[in-house]
Amino acid sequence: MPEPVQWILKQEIEVPADFQDAIGGHPLVAQTLYQRGYRSLEAARSFLDPGEYQPTSPEELPDIEIAYQLLWDAIKHQKRILVWGDFDVDGQTATTVLVQGLRALGGKVDYHIPVRAKESHGIKKDVLESYLARGFDLLLTCDTGITEHENVQLVRDAGLPVVITDHHTLSETLPPANAILNPQRLPEGHPLRTLPGVGVAFKLIEGLHETMGLQFDPGPYLELTALGIVADVAELKSDTRTILQKGLSHLRHSQRVGLQTLYLNAKLNPVNLNEGHIGFQIGPRLNAIGRLADANPMVEFLATEDRGRARVLGTLIEATNAKRRFASRQVEKAVEAMLQNAPEDRLAPAIVLHHPEWPGGVIGPVASHIVERYQKPVLLLTGSGPIHGSGRSVEGINITEAIRTQARYLSNFGGHPMAAGLGMPAMNYDAFKRGFLSEIEKIAKHITYIPKVEIDRVLKLDDISMDLIDQIERLAPFGAGFPALKFLIKDLRMVSHSEIGKTGEHRQVIVEDEHGNQQRIIWWKGGDQSLPEAQFDLVCSLSKSDYRGEPQINAEWIDFHLSERGVQEVARHDFEIIDHRHQLLPMQVLKEEIQKASESLVWAEGGTIDGIESISREGLRETATLIIWTAPPSHDVLREALLKSKPNHIVVFSVDPDISQLKRFMERLAGLAKYAAKQKHGFTSIEQLAAACAAQPEAVRVGLKIWEARGKLSIDFEDDDLLIKLTNVAANPALEDAYQSILEPLIEESRAYRRFFQNSDLRSILKSPVKK
Repeated sequence: MPEPVQWILKQEIEVPADFQDAIGGHPLVAQTLYQRGYRSLEAARSFLDPGEYQPTSPEELPDIEIAYQLLWDAIKHQKRILVWGDFDVDGQTATTVLVQGLRALGGKVDYHIPVRAKESHGIKKDVLESYLARGFDLLLTCDTGITEHENVQLVRDAGLPVVITDHHTLSETLPPANAILNPQRLPEGHPLRTLPGVGVAFKLIEGLHETMGLQFDPGPYLELTALGIVADVAELKSDTRTILQKGLSHLRHSQRVGLQTLYLNAKLNPVNLNEGHIGFQIGPRLNAIGRLADANPMVEFLATEDRGRARVLGTLIEATNAKRRFASRQVEKAVEAMLQNAPEDRLAPAIVLHHPEWPGGVIGPVASHIVERYQKPVLLLTGSGPIHGSGRSVEGINITEAIRTQARYLSNFGGHPMAAGLGMPAMNYDAFKRGFLSEIEKIAKHITYIPKVEIDRVLKLDDISMDLIDQIERLAPFGAGFPALKFLIKDLRMVSHSEIGKTGEHRQVIVEDEHGNQQRIIWWKGGDQSLPEAQFDLVCSLSKSDYRGEPQINAEWIDFHLSERGVQEVARHDFEIIDHRHQLLPMQVLKEEIQKASESLVWAEGGTIDGIESISREGLRETATLIIWTAPPSHDVLREALLKSKPNHIVVFSVDPDISQLKRFMERLAGLAKYAAKQKHGFTSIEQLAAACAAQPEAVRVGLKIWEARGKLSIDFEDDDLLIKLTNVAANPALEDAYQSILEPLIEESRAYRRFFQNSDLRSILKSPVKK
């Protein structure tokens, strides 16, 4: 297991009185600005208010005058411009900015975004040759091109000009383009230096309008640029920050039909939209298309004025995003299983794993999650001939350079210090893995990497108020270069918790302090993480969200440590296990166990037990004896049951609840949904339905989405709570098929876990959910 995260509490510094008076409001605002280097009033005011900031001229970008001349000539003479983009959000938005901006000037524009599964990033030679055969007059790249020496030369040899707009790291020599617009060519600290690909595209279109003496309405372009800035984790400094501030303002009132459709599908109220909504809701949806499908239609989606077409593409986005979430979770679970079964991989200086059937579109993000968990470099590879994959690293270990030392085994590789991609013949995998691990071991000897969390201030639960949040949000947007403030809250206990998100990948936790004050905390990607089993200290961030239009405090879980008292509580806790899994007369033995116990709860799901009072997972509470009647559907459900009940004795029967078949599960779920709609005014929760179906929460979420796609139900998801209405509208077969493909393996996963639970060593199963 990784080393625990080191907490570093920042020391409060003395802020000059005139600075505090000028900034006003809560002292935390002035203190944060001063501590993070904004120590003049001019710098602080331009940071807080984009209207106070003087934007940098596009002419500061090298070669932009040449780009103006080439593009103006192409527009004037109706030459064919080919925009070549990339499939991530930065690339999608950059392509849209250039296509819309040039067409608005009268340009004749076509575009191409590489299909990830076939072309990967950059320019694939055979695809470029097909465009050359069809004919174009100028190649304009965005978010790509800076390393495309051979392909740029191919276009130049055909007598055609090339303009590169990119932001990635420069190679040793620049490609032979006519103009190269890349902020990395600017000196460190230059106000345009941190622009992402779409930021460069925006500056080009802005400058082109100004050069041609035409009026420019930046609003629609600022919207797209803001999406790319957040999704590409651009450093929020100078122009990049100001563009994001202005872009967020326009996104809250966007006239783009595609974005309005996405807001509706995501159940997102744009009035209070912030960088978090882009990072966690909008960006992942657009990225899903680029990772698992063809991103070219996203340019149409972002630019269209046709509501019908936007709805069609919006449905495609939702279905693909559902597949992306499910695939990511399945790969992550598979990685964890492989690590638990192979100590040599888990304990190695880096994690290097291969599975031929992992979807290539999700292994990069999964690698990032595994790095966060184990705090060491991770390489995940897929395919069989050849194999290819993605890597992520930690501070101090340049993963691309480590991969470079094994170049003799590779067919291709590339990246930067923290992330890389690579490919190789399958026969070279073992040799590459040995050499790469050896190289990482050498590097690691010379560095000491301890994961750290810097804490801005200690708070108590009763310090948290909407007034405080309003003051914190004066400092927004937060991101790379200006992270969200982190607060330490001590001596908490967990009151309740539930999985949220369409596949249960997140968690909602209610915490309470020693005075009875409570707060809801959202733990992103915490659905399968261990919860504190005793008193603990919590690091969190604070922001504002809205629930059905009402402002609400949003607290986000970052990290926890058991408190001193919590450590002592865990050390004292143990339990006795009584195994009745293979009893021939389980009902008789169950009655005997209930009679013997001074205090007990019978945990049973999927139905009632004749003559026996039982309880489902949502009603569990602390008890001396927990009797597990039905086999749980997953390790997570078992873990949460033990955390809630904290028993001294566990009696296990492990009866199959008989709802393990897909058809039976869907029928049971439909019956419960109809009952809620007719008898409970539509109100129920994922937790209630999951307990009644003896299923994983994520299976219930997906099952409800299937009934919704069939046109039989309308479901309003709000975290764990649901509002269900009966409907009879047209079915959406494509969406139903997408969710069906997700549900089937979930049901099989529960069947497999129940078989495991019924036949494996009980002590190892019951001990493993609660990690100390």
